[in-house]
Amino acid sequence: MRWAYTQYWCLKVQLNPKYQSKLLLKTQDINPNESPSRDIHSVKLKIILIIFCFLVVLLDCSERLTKYNYKNYKKLTTPARLTKLQSIEFNKDKLNLYAPVNLAIVGRYLILLDSKSEEMLKIIELNTNKLLKSFGHKGQGPEEFISISQIIPDRKEKNSFWIYDIFTRNLKKFNIRSILNDNFYPEKVIRISSEKNGVPARLAFSSENEIFGVGFFLKHRLSIYDTNGNFIKGIAQLPFITKDERFKTQHSQGYIGNFIIKEASGEIYIATRYGSIIEKYDMDGNLISTLYGPELFYPEYDIVPAGQSYTITYNNKTRFGYIDIQYNERKNKLYLLYSGKYKLTQKNQEKTKANFGKIIFVLDNNDTVLEQLELDKEIFRMIVSEDGSLIYGLTGTEILIFPINNGPKNILDNKNFAYSRRW
Repeated sequence: MRWAYTQYWCLKVQLNPKYQSKLLLKTQDINPNESPSRDIHSVKLKIILIIFCFLVVLLDCSERLTKYNYKNYKKLTTPARLTKLQSIEFNKDKLNLYAPVNLAIVGRYLILLDSKSEEMLKIIELNTNKLLKSFGHKGQGPEEFISISQIIPDRKEKNSFWIYDIFTRNLKKFNIRSILNDNFYPEKVIRISSEKNGVPARLAFSSENEIFGVGFFLKHRLSIYDTNGNFIKGIAQLPFITKDERFKTQHSQGYIGNFIIKEASGEIYIATRYGSIIEKYDMDGNLISTLYGPELFYPEYDIVPAGQSYTITYNNKTRFGYIDIQYNERKNKLYLLYSGKYKLTQKNQEKTKANFGKIIFVLDNNDTVLEQLELDKEIFRMIVSEDGSLIYGLTGTEILIFPINNGPKNILDNKNFAYSRRW
């Protein structure tokens, strides 16, 4: 049951006799000259109805408290301001892309991951949008990768970035100038600690020289590592409460999500991938608030055997919620890419492109939704330019650019772009 809906329904029944008549037995119209017993009977029925609604809401709240560790719920209300954005696409012929799946902005460069390319990593100059260099073959050598999950700009050095290989758990640091000079060897390699502490799928550096991670088979919501990759501690409770300890770590997989760190305010936001929930923590792992919207739904999945262990699998209730989250430090705004779609179709159980979305909610520093951006094409990954004027999005086959408030003037005349279909 949806708590907000239940409250609304109960209130509607209490205030509107039309709805009361649907629940109560039909009676004849009350004659004012008759005995007042019918009025007393009507009052009793209303009291019973109010008690019933109260119990329904109480049971719903009780279910939350016994099943989830969430608290301080705050709904992200749909704003009055809706902005439609028209996409501009890169000239694919010049980039020779196969399957672009991840990207990051590092200084004046765009670092792109093309998972099916022979050289998976591309360096593109933002001013000209030209491909400058490709590198990164498959393999386990110093300059090679097996399964890249993330590109992380370095917090201190503007022309440096990190590549996280989730298969080897190696976090490698590269310098753009060195790569442009054909030196593809990493400047530093950090190996994230062993499987005993789970496998982080997403990482983020803090200003305190610590590495935060969320991922699979973790015993806590967040893991913290030192700059040598050694596990320090786990913080924050897993959102799902379970009495069966065998499956506790599997729930960290079901509640996986991208996350960001707001250094200025000392806050961490985790966007739940299979739920409409954004968790907000302080740097010690204390849950500050549970943001949700435009509706409330929790991750739904089944836990099934996988060899000698267990894993999660989709079911007909699985929905994708917030598929990406980005923070723009200059604008001090949070960007949330929302799907809301079911993973499986309700009729034939076929998989859908549920991990794509075209709605972006923009939040201010008080977690208030300032505006809703509606894209003309669906994307599954995004990044916001440093000045907040552009959103770069990936469709799986192409790179799209969405100018905000018309974006930079020179972008419209760039020959490396082409407008997509208009609204």
